[in-house]
Amino acid sequence: MKAMRRIALCAVVAAAHPASGQVFDFNTLAHGEIITNQFEPALTITGTNPNRPFDILAGFNTSKNGPTSDPDLQGPPWSGGNLAISDDAVDIGTALIIAENNRDDNHDGILDDPDDEGRRPGGTIDLSFANPIPAFGLDIVDIEGTIRETSSLDFYINGFFLGSVSFDSFEDPNSPFYDPSVVFGDNHANRIQPIVASQFFMADSFDRVVINVGGSSAYDTFVTIPAPASGVLLLAGSALVARRRR
Repeated sequence: MKAMRRIALCAVVAAAHPASGQVFDFNTLAHGEIITNQFEPALTITGTNPNRPFDILAGFNTSKNGPTSDPDLQGPPWSGGNLAISDDAVDIGTALIIAENNRDDNHDGILDDPDDEGRRPGGTIDLSFANPIPAFGLDIVDIEGTIRETSSLDFYINGFFLGSVSFDSFEDPNSPFYDPSVVFGDNHANRIQPIVASQFFMADSFDRVVINVGGSSAYDTFVTIPAPASGVLLLAGSALVARRRR
């Protein structure tokens, strides 16, 4: 049902991802499950938290089906953003957070009270892909206020830094990454169109993406377009041109 709703949403949300991309949606994770090697070898996920003596990434169930320390991460309904369309708001399910506590009394690898890091900056989520990808998109939940000003996506290939895209760029009409459907705020959920590698020094692919997290927030639905995929690249490139025209 969740997948069908997302496919339907592609027709009306400007930030919809290409259907042919590979999707990592983290719904196989339990609420609070600590990230280790669950998605390897295709995707290796690590992270940092400069605010704590530990670096823990975990799954967080954003669906409204139980108590939580952070209701701002739960929906639908969402308070805004391009995934909050009233007739077809997206149930994101389990997303990734940088954890602000390490409570695991049962020692089962699942946090007892998962909550996202609220201090600024929150840290980093580091994504390394086994196979290079020419485009990357994602969902962003509950990024707000001055937090997004220090949030960004960094792109790499073979250890070489290609470039960075700030979250502010998605709301800036003067940015080539502008998307008028993206509205950040408290309890908002947004889908970011795939960013194409050819935007950076004529590169043709990424093999690493780092999410620099400004503060309290969650991330889901990483869509990667496998290379080669000329038809899909054309679609993603068209989305990028549309951004520029806007």
